[in-house]
Amino acid sequence: MDPGPKMPEGAPLDAPVDELGPFRVGYRTFLHTYQPEGLGGPREIRINLWYPTLDTEGTPPKYLSVFKDDDVLEDATVAPPWDPAGYPVHVHSHGAWGFGGTSADLMHYFASHGWVAIAPDHAGHTLPEHTEDPLPISVRILRSMDVSASLDLLEDLPEGDPLAGKCLTEKSLLSGHSAGAQTTWSSAGAAFDMASVQAMCDGGTFAAPCTPEELAIFAAGLGDDRVAAGLPMAGGVGDEPGWFGNDGYDAAQNPFMLMSGTLDPVGAENVWERVKSLDYTWLDFEGGCHQLFALGGCSKFETFEGYALVNTYAFAFARRHVLGDTSARVTAILDGSESLSPKVHFQHK
Repeated sequence: MDPGPKMPEGAPLDAPVDELGPFRVGYRTFLHTYQPEGLGGPREIRINLWYPTLDTEGTPPKYLSVFKDDDVLEDATVAPPWDPAGYPVHVHSHGAWGFGGTSADLMHYFASHGWVAIAPDHAGHTLPEHTEDPLPISVRILRSMDVSASLDLLEDLPEGDPLAGKCLTEKSLLSGHSAGAQTTWSSAGAAFDMASVQAMCDGGTFAAPCTPEELAIFAAGLGDDRVAAGLPMAGGVGDEPGWFGNDGYDAAQNPFMLMSGTLDPVGAENVWERVKSLDYTWLDFEGGCHQLFALGGCSKFETFEGYALVNTYAFAFARRHVLGDTSARVTAILDGSESLSPKVHFQHK
């Protein structure tokens, strides 16, 4: 009798950090409802979930029913965790007017190495809802609450779910693209500059006046202690104080790796100047555009070359700060002694 596909040999840290892992990748999506603390009634979000599978055949998903992903199998069976303790977890926050699958290549990479990768669709800030009108400030609160709700969900999957009780959420990687970069900082514990937030409220930045309840949430912070390391991409700040002012970034305390593109002047250099005490790396991709870290298509940076570099740096960062990988290769990538490409400008402090 055919025993079926076999589990990969070795251990999670044995696989090369710069190659796809030995698993195929499954995907499922479903709606999830939770109660945002201090912000009215229940909130429904769509959850996108990637995970390792041993299946070799299946139907590719279509994110938003449009964007087909031929490298992933929808509703595939779940492979046992490579580590008996469970699956390490990567959470991702998409950009403004995006969707959970915008950085699917990154999520696929992690899942191929035995991780569970989860990305909520931030309701009210997704592609199908796009508008040029101002948004309420509550969107910036709810994005971080969606991240925490995604981790809560993994911790409370119903009995019988193949991932129930097996997701190691207590020490997770959080990445975010564009507006998701701000979500990454806030969910990792950066402190809001309340004078700047109040100025944005008073200046008519948002669709409605900011309520005392909303301001109180910002003052208390949106950090989630389960975030062990942050990976903001294509996000920064101008010369103005912005959400975190000059001193709020360091309150996050976690290691961070910021990725940006030289053709995408989002103010990554200003964040670099404002961070003083964190374990902080900045990778600036020569010729990279805003979508280098999501849908690709940059005119000066080949998409799959960009994906390979982003995935390798991100995964090395996650292996070190989530799994404790101190191997020579990961160390060399993260301290800059090994350059993966002359197109990537590396800085660390």
